[in-house]
Amino acid sequence: MVKQKPKNKPTSNISKKKSTAPTEKKLRLRMTTRTIAGAVMLLAGAVLLVSLYWPRVYAAFAPAPQINPIVLERGHFWIVIPKIKVDSPVQPAVTKEFLKMGVGHVAGSGYPGENKNTIIAGHNYDPAVWTPQTTFGSLDELTKGDDILVAYKGQVHRYVVKTQRTFKADDPDLYKQTKHEQLTLLTCMPFETTTKRLMVIAMPK
Repeated sequence: MVKQKPKNKPTSNISKKKSTAPTEKKLRLRMTTRTIAGAVMLLAGAVLLVSLYWPRVYAAFAPAPQINPIVLERGHFWIVIPKIKVDSPVQPAVTKEFLKMGVGHVAGSGYPGENKNTIIAGHNYDPAVWTPQTTFGSLDELTKGDDILVAYKGQVHRYVVKTQRTFKADDPDLYKQTKHEQLTLLTCMPFETTTKRLMVIAMPK
């Protein structure tokens, strides 16, 4: 009697693949990373928003400035706008470097007390460069009747806002001279543009 050889069990050619599904630990790490990234982006957005509106926030809560006696003693050229909390030296010219330190006097315009048009220009607010006190970032909030104080050569000249208008940047009326005492304030408008100018006119109080 011939013995039959036992049949070999068929072997599978399909090898077991390692699972590629992420482990629970990896999933948690991914979720934590995304949560942190989202929180950082929200925080950065909030900081940017606050910084852009900082002049208005500052104007709402800071105490109203007044002309410092030292400014008068030293005969500095200085401007104070209590409503929007501007408290800035008036630089001798409107240049890039001078405007980093405050607002500037427009060349060829008058000076307080000369019965001419004194023109002062300042940057709109940029949170990366300037502070609200030395820029005209909130100039658009001034309305008829608001006070402006200008110190010049030891005297305080008081003005009251009369009108507010917007012009194209190249409009010659922005720098028009007068034969009467007048204060004109200029800034770029709207934020981070140079195509238009906001002009505020004030007259002696």
